[in-house]
Amino acid sequence: MTIIETELISALQVAVAKGEFRLHYQPQVDLASGEVLGLEALVRWQHPDRGLLEPREFLPAAVSSELIVDIGQFVLSESCHEVAAWHTLFTPGYTRKKEMWVNVAAVELIQPGYVEWVQALMDSAGIEPGVLGLEISEADLIAHSGDLRGVLTDLKNIGVRLAVDDFGTWYSSLSGIRDLPLDAVKLGHQFVRGVGQDLDEDHVVGAVIALAHARGLIVIAEGVESWTEGARLSDMGCDRAHGYLFGGPERADRARWMLTRGTGWRVPQQ
Repeated sequence: MTIIETELISALQVAVAKGEFRLHYQPQVDLASGEVLGLEALVRWQHPDRGLLEPREFLPAAVSSELIVDIGQFVLSESCHEVAAWHTLFTPGYTRKKEMWVNVAAVELIQPGYVEWVQALMDSAGIEPGVLGLEISEADLIAHSGDLRGVLTDLKNIGVRLAVDDFGTWYSSLSGIRDLPLDAVKLGHQFVRGVGQDLDEDHVVGAVIALAHARGLIVIAEGVESWTEGARLSDMGCDRAHGYLFGGPERADRARWMLTRGTGWRVPQQ
């Protein structure tokens, strides 16, 4: 471990103790209707000297040091409290349509009592089954599939939705994760870059979407930034997407506004 890595981990330990982390939320949109189906929670570090830091600047160190367990507890707890606040925005029963998606690492999932802790959070926040979703990276699922199968099944049984994140980054196939109790596949930004501009890329993405649907999985495109990408993905039957085309990560108050008002996305008329 380098001096820089050691110093970063030390600073993260202080950040955990002082509660320096913040959450922003990004909308997840139904590509066909334009409806905002829910939000994805994204953690930020309010560094005392460097300002607001994005996950790529500190999460790798947090995972390697297992500080991600403490950070992840904050993220999931805060996200569940945010869902509870939605009950003031919608009529009874309507909130079940708005989902909260949270990224989790394998090291979090295998902590003793994790499923029971998630159940307690859902109960305290009044979260109905199907509202909370957890995203696990493709790399984690491949590396720890044996360890994760049981806990994922237990999470599924208490009403948590499950998605494989960054699919395509490691060039795996859906057959490699077919035995896991997943609800959705998230196509990595690298996987969909060039959609609508490169015919070969369109064929690959279209085939993945068709295969995922054949396995009963929802397909969510990550990092959609242009109308061309959004329209082509919609044409190919991709179910959902998020990215700067629909809105960037926002503080909770702005994100709640998007839940009620939408992002303005509509499939362009041909």
